[in-house]
Amino acid sequence: MQERRGAARRAGKAIDFFITSDYFPPVSVTGSGCALQCKHCGQRLLRHITPAASPENLLSVAQQLAASGARGILLTGGCNRSGKVPLSDFSDTIRRIKDSTDLIIAAHTGFITADEALSLACSGIDGIAFDVVGDMATVRRVYGFTATEDEYIDSLRAVNDAGIRLFPHVCVGLDFGKLGGELHALEMIRSIEPAAVVVTGLMPVAGTAMAGCRPGFGDFIGIVCAAREQFPDTPVVLGCARSAGREREAMDIAAIDAGIDGIALPTPRAVRYAAASGFTINYYGSCCGIPPGEKTRIHGGIPDKQE
Repeated sequence: MQERRGAARRAGKAIDFFITSDYFPPVSVTGSGCALQCKHCGQRLLRHITPAASPENLLSVAQQLAASGARGILLTGGCNRSGKVPLSDFSDTIRRIKDSTDLIIAAHTGFITADEALSLACSGIDGIAFDVVGDMATVRRVYGFTATEDEYIDSLRAVNDAGIRLFPHVCVGLDFGKLGGELHALEMIRSIEPAAVVVTGLMPVAGTAMAGCRPGFGDFIGIVCAAREQFPDTPVVLGCARSAGREREAMDIAAIDAGIDGIALPTPRAVRYAAASGFTINYYGSCCGIPPGEKTRIHGGIPDKQE
């Protein structure tokens, strides 16, 4: 029965593959700094991201990236002790970037108030990614601060009410590789109308407390299927953060069978599988939460350096 449902989903279906690399690079507005020492990152991930820790530096970096052919940038950075990335401090700069370049701008904000969301809406930002955790004990164990479910929902609504494209993320296995509040996180997201739902998986990072942790294959695909079922009319995509090697290949292929709409940084094997399964394949040089369009379309498939 599951195989027949998968075949029905594939019939005449298109799938979007999102390639970031030089097309849509991340930029950190805090450099490598972060007030948190989250168990899964410990600031290590920020070390590999282009820093732009002042408005002037961000404007310069963005203009350089635009001149080099980037389609957009993903603004991110470290959080303060309350789980906020200080993006509202850069609203005027984002407006200047939008006025002086053709860059698409998406951002990770962390928790956000209604006023902060309105400020970003006025900046012309194109989309916001917001990580939703469905178990508050996991927040304490992993992030090291206390948050409430209402704070998550208030942030979702703040972005939604400001009219900014919102693509919430759910990380499978965030609690040291174990399933926790992922299904509840999907329920929380249903309090708004997301533009897309992004499923990611815990990535083991060397030197952190979770260096040996990753979600089980069945757990990951179970959440992908649950997202697909709960959001039948909303794009559901795999984010770039998930496993590696053969497990990543298997996850990509199982997600395609589950009816996923798009995959960020797909494995070459998954691309071949989608083609052999009769999908129409579209490639975009953008963050997976940005709506596909001609501005970000890549002709000729995945660049060699991605494979």
